[in-house]
Amino acid sequence: MSEGAGTVDPVTPDTPAAEPPPTSFGARLSWERERAGLTVTDVAARLRLHLNQVRAIEQESLNALPEVAYVRGFIRSYARLLNIDPAPLVEDLATKLVPATASVVDGIAHHRDYSPVREAAREQSSRRFVILGAMLLLIVLGALGWYATRERVLVASATAIPPMPTPAAAPATVTVASAAPATVEPAVASVSSPTPGSEPQIEPLPPSPLLKLHFNGQSWAEVKDAEGKVLHSQHNQAGTDYVIEGTPPFYVVIGDANRATVEVRGEAYDLAPHTRQNVARFTVN
Repeated sequence: MSEGAGTVDPVTPDTPAAEPPPTSFGARLSWERERAGLTVTDVAARLRLHLNQVRAIEQESLNALPEVAYVRGFIRSYARLLNIDPAPLVEDLATKLVPATASVVDGIAHHRDYSPVREAAREQSSRRFVILGAMLLLIVLGALGWYATRERVLVASATAIPPMPTPAAAPATVTVASAAPATVEPAVASVSSPTPGSEPQIEPLPPSPLLKLHFNGQSWAEVKDAEGKVLHSQHNQAGTDYVIEGTPPFYVVIGDANRATVEVRGEAYDLAPHTRQNVARFTVN
C-alpha cells in the first residue's frame, strides 16, 4: 500500500448471531426444554402432569387444557423448572385470550341500552331471578336431604332389628293307664314379654362421603376446594382409594380418566361427559 493512502480496517468474517428465543409461551418452553436436554416425559413427571397436557402447553392448544387459572399455574411451574422468568410467558398467554373476550364484550357494548331507568330495571329483575333461583335450590336440597335421611333410617331399622326366634315347643307328656287308651297332654309354651327398655338401639348409618376417588392404575389427579385450596394433588398408584373432605364445590382434574372411578355421595359418577383426550375435568357441588 502506497504512503498517503487511507488506512483500511482488516476484514473479519461475519459470525452468525445467536438465535433469539421464541416469544410465544409454548414455543419458548419447548425451545428451553430442548436446550436443557429434557424430554416431554421428563417434564410431565417432574410437574406431575399428563403427557398430553405438556404437549398441549407447548403447542398452545388451549382447548385441550383446563381453566385459564390452571394453565397459568402450569406455565409458571414449567418456567421455574427451566430456570426462566415466567412473567413474559404468562403475559403472552393473556394476549392470546384477549381477542375472544374483547369480541364478546364489544358486541354486548354495541347493542346494550345504557338508559339508567332500563338498567335499573334489568338489575332489579336479575336480583329477583337470583333470589328465586336460590330459594328453589334450597328447597330442592332440603327435600333431597330429608329423603336421603329417611331412607338411611329405614335401612338401618331393617338391618339393626334381629328377627324374633320361634319358641320351641316342649315335648308332649304321655300318660298310659291299664286297659285305657293313651291320653296326650299338650304342653303349653310360655313366652316372656320383653322387658321395658330392652329394645335394640337403632344407630343411623354414617353418611357416604361427598367425593371418593378410586384408581385402577397409575394416574395423576388434583382436587381443589371452593377457596382454591389444593386438597389432593399427586400421582396415584393402582388399587388406592381417597376420600376427599373439604368445602365444596370441588374442582377435579384426573390425568388418566380410563384408570379412575369416582363416587359422589356413594353413587357412581360418569366421567365420560367430562372427559376429553382422556383427561377428565368436572365440578362436584
